[in-house]
Amino acid sequence: MRLVVVFCLIATLCALAFGYYVSQARRHVGADYTALVTDVVRAQQDPAALRITLDSLIDSQDLIHLEQIHDLLWRIPRRIESIQRQLRRSELAPTRYADLVEELTYVASRLPALEAAVDAAAEEGLDEPASEAMLSLGMEVEEGLAWAYSELNEQLHQASAEQRLLMERLTLAVAVLLLLLLLAVGAVMLMLLHLYRQRETMRLQSRTDELTGLSNRRWLREMAEQAFDRWRRHGAPLSLILLDLDHFKRINDDFGHPLGDAVLVAFARALEREVRRIDTVARMGGEEFAILMPDSDMAGAQHLAERILRATRAMPLPGPAADRRLTVSIGVVEVADETGFDRLYSRADQLLYQAKKSGRDRVVSDHDAEDTEWQDHEDDTRG
Repeated sequence: MRLVVVFCLIATLCALAFGYYVSQARRHVGADYTALVTDVVRAQQDPAALRITLDSLIDSQDLIHLEQIHDLLWRIPRRIESIQRQLRRSELAPTRYADLVEELTYVASRLPALEAAVDAAAEEGLDEPASEAMLSLGMEVEEGLAWAYSELNEQLHQASAEQRLLMERLTLAVAVLLLLLLLAVGAVMLMLLHLYRQRETMRLQSRTDELTGLSNRRWLREMAEQAFDRWRRHGAPLSLILLDLDHFKRINDDFGHPLGDAVLVAFARALEREVRRIDTVARMGGEEFAILMPDSDMAGAQHLAERILRATRAMPLPGPAADRRLTVSIGVVEVADETGFDRLYSRADQLLYQAKKSGRDRVVSDHDAEDTEWQDHEDDTRG
């Protein structure tokens, strides 16, 4: 579950990062050329204004048009200088605008001559040859500027389109990389989940009896050590029930081991129905089982043992063994002064042996053993 949450968190972060990248890419695509394109568009007004002024000068020969040309001659070289400076700073390859810069440089070199022709026309009059020279130079400057700015504008739009295409491809590449990252993370998560499940399976197998699904001897011992620690610290009662199916070998001999295994599984389920959630039910091996009962004294353990005794008698056997009756012998002990599980188990095993020796299908506890010893002592005394 935690791995799924982590993967979802990583996927969400990747989606947010990609969304932010796309929004920023769209916002800034073409930004390198925006200012330059704006200046070129404004500069394109200069040759247009120069053409209009020259045409107006031819038609009306008004001296005010010479002042307008003076204003343009002051503005045009500054425009050219600004555009050339921005071109050098831009991402545009110099080979793409070299001819245009050369043309603008040539136009800029002709501006002083045009300015001198304008001054001469103002002094000598618009009907003099100076006027014709001014008009010729003006047309030359206008044509050079118009061609250079038009070509430069086209180059910039083309470069902006190429940049947009590049950004789209880069966006696609980033999306693919993020997808691959998510796939890699997902694969790692699946591998970790697989390893985790394998570890849990191995851990479960190390503590579980393969046939019945109950705890095994190893896990019962570990739980017993923990229960003993609580008993030493807090003095809480702790009991152990040891059970052994009576004449189980006959079932295996008469009906085969598969049916015997089915009986063991059925008995295990019967035990699980009778015990508390805090109790540990384990198969010790063969037809021997054990129940570790924390926080339970002898009375509680005996009561559970009696219930199991009755439930076992009433338990139907599967298949061809349906006419047989299953019984169990039980030994019950409560922790007294034991130092560990081995001593407790040994006492329970001795009581279980007494139950078998006494005729099976019965419960023998510490109290029963004490009463039997006392009765034997009385008999010896009377004898």
